[in-house]
Amino acid sequence: MISSTSSFTSSEFSEAVTTEENVLYVDDDFLIVYKESGLDSVPLKGKDGPTLLSSFSPIYPEIASGFGRNYWEGGVLHRLDRGTSGLVLIARNKSFYDKISSLQASGGFLKKYVALTDESNNLLEGFPPSPSDLRKGTLIRSGFRAYGCGRKSVRPTLEGMRSFDGKVYETKLMDVVENRVYVEIERGFRHQIRAHLAWLKHPITGDELYGGRKSERLMLESYSISFSGFSFSIESRI
Repeated sequence: MISSTSSFTSSEFSEAVTTEENVLYVDDDFLIVYKESGLDSVPLKGKDGPTLLSSFSPIYPEIASGFGRNYWEGGVLHRLDRGTSGLVLIARNKSFYDKISSLQASGGFLKKYVALTDESNNLLEGFPPSPSDLRKGTLIRSGFRAYGCGRKSVRPTLEGMRSFDGKVYETKLMDVVENRVYVEIERGFRHQIRAHLAWLKHPITGDELYGGRKSERLMLESYSISFSGFSFSIESRI
């Protein structure tokens, strides 16, 4: 069952968890696992190879069940981009999957990320004018549209634009410490944080798709998730 006031830090893992490496929390309803950068969260169309789901389903076979509309995603409740590392919540049963899916739709599932960013003087093609400076407390709001060759990236859309579909996604800047940016999101869209930070002319280090400088990896990590009074956090590894 879900504890009403649970909170963990990395120093408590040895006491709170006695499971396999990168499985950070387990109960009857869900797992919280750490996804390494460079690993897909779930199988992608036309792409073979290991995924986060396939890595843990031999140990917890129930998470491979198709609880949602996209059966191939199993119990994975929120996907991280291939280059993003950090916490992922995985349901072990349909009841919990449906509960969190409902919370996601109503804004009751919060995710916090940390990113290392680069300052840029220019916006990439297809971006509207920057809405704000990079500062603590800024709330970045937009819709999104697919963009570019193969539709591999996205661009923010605003009310009044032909491409705006009425759906709005928000990224809140919780803190800014030099080039380290802490953000919080509720509902998420593909590349949301990456595109929103690039929109403020501070693309993420390693995110060449959005104007960031080259690095050994994308410097973006999910370090905290919370829902229904439950909270789980780690110290960032980037």
